[in-house]
Amino acid sequence: MPQKSDDTVHILEGKATLFKRPLTPHWHVRYKAHGRWLRTTTHCEDLAEAKSKAVELVMNAWFREKNNLPIVSKRFTTVAKLAITRMEDAQKAGQGKATYKTYIQAIERYLVPFFGNHNVDRIDNALMTEFERWRIEQMKKAPTASTLNNHNSALNRIFDEAMERDYMTKFQVPLIRNEGVKSDRRPDFVADEYATLYRGMRKWVKDARKGHETVLRSVMREYVLVAANTGFRPGTEGMNLKWGNVYFFIEEGRKYLALWVDGKTHAHEMTTRHSAIRYLDRLRKRNSDWKDGTFEEFLQRKVDAYVFRVGDKDMTTTFGRMFKRLLKQTGLLKDGRTGKERTLYSLRHMYATYALAKKTMDLDELAEHMDTSVQMLQKHYNHILLRRLAHRIAGDRPNQSTVPQPKKEASTSV
Repeated sequence: MPQKSDDTVHILEGKATLFKRPLTPHWHVRYKAHGRWLRTTTHCEDLAEAKSKAVELVMNAWFREKNNLPIVSKRFTTVAKLAITRMEDAQKAGQGKATYKTYIQAIERYLVPFFGNHNVDRIDNALMTEFERWRIEQMKKAPTASTLNNHNSALNRIFDEAMERDYMTKFQVPLIRNEGVKSDRRPDFVADEYATLYRGMRKWVKDARKGHETVLRSVMREYVLVAANTGFRPGTEGMNLKWGNVYFFIEEGRKYLALWVDGKTHAHEMTTRHSAIRYLDRLRKRNSDWKDGTFEEFLQRKVDAYVFRVGDKDMTTTFGRMFKRLLKQTGLLKDGRTGKERTLYSLRHMYATYALAKKTMDLDELAEHMDTSVQMLQKHYNHILLRRLAHRIAGDRPNQSTVPQPKKEASTSV
C-alpha cells in the first residue's frame, strides 16, 4: 500500500481529505456531496486550523445536501456573467433573440449594481422589495410594465443559470412581480399616415448617400413594408427570419406566401399579404448571386441566409434608430391619439388594428396568427372592437347607413 503523503490528511473517518496544492501554502479539502466530489480551500496554513475549518465546511455541505439545498453558493455577479456569456454565444451562433441585448443592458445597468455582492441563493423577497425602491430612485420614475418585463426576464435568466449549475434550487427563487405603470392604447398608423410613411421611404432611399447608407436604407425599407404586411414582431421574429423559412403554399387552388418565424414564445407560421411578395422579391434581387430566375425558384433553393440582416449583423438596434429619424423627418414620430412615440413595433400594432377594424380576422384567428393571446388583444385593441359595435351603440335602425342629421327647426317670423 503506498505511503500517505505528508501533504494529505484524512478527516471525518476518511470521508474527507485535507491536501495541499503546489505553489500555495493553504490546505484544501476534498469531500463528496450530491453524488460528486467537491474541492474547496480552507484558507488556512496551520493544519489544526485547517482541520477545524474543513470539518465546518463539510458538515455544512452535508446539512445542505440533506435539506435539498445547493452545496456551492456563488455571488450574483459571477452567475450574471455566465448568463450574459450564454446569451452572447447564442447571438454569435445566430440562435439568440433580439431581446438578449435588452436583457444584458438591464443586467449591467440595474441588476449587477444592486445584487452583485449578494449570493444568488440568498436573494429573498425582502431584498427584492429593496431593489424595487432602489430602481425607482435610479430611474427617477416608476418603470413601465414593459420595462419590468425585460428586467424580470433578465433576472429569470440568471436564476435559471444558477439552478442549472446547482448554485440554487427552484424553491429559493424569490417572487418576481410586475407592478409597473400600465401602458394604455398602443401607437399605430392610420391609413393616411401609413401612406405618408410609404411615400416618405421611397424618397428617403433615393436621398441616401451611395454605398453602405443606400444598402441600409433599402433593406430597412423592405423590412418595414414586410412587417406592416405580416404583423411579425420586429427584432425577435423579423430579424431572425431566413430565406429558407420563406415559402409558398397552395390553399383551395390559390398560392400564398408564408413565413416560418421563431420569436418570443415559439416558432409558428405567418401568412403574408400578397404585397409582401413584391417587397421580398425586390430585396432578393439586390444580391447579384440570387437575382436570376423567379422568386419562387429562388425560394425553392432554401438558402441558409438571413433575410433582413446586413452582413449577417443583427440590425434591430440600428434599424430602430434609423426608423426614429425617418419618422421625425416625415412628421410621424408622435402618435396624435396616444401622445406616444412610434417605433418599429407600431407596424405590428397597425396590422392588428387593421385586421380587427376591417374584420379580416376574428380575435381567435388574429391571436393565432400573431402568436399572442385573445386577452392581450382585448386589452390593447378593445377600442377597435367597440367601434365595430358603433351602429348598435348609436341606436341605428337596420339598414340605416346615413349619418343622422338634426331636424330643421320651423322658421319663425318676427
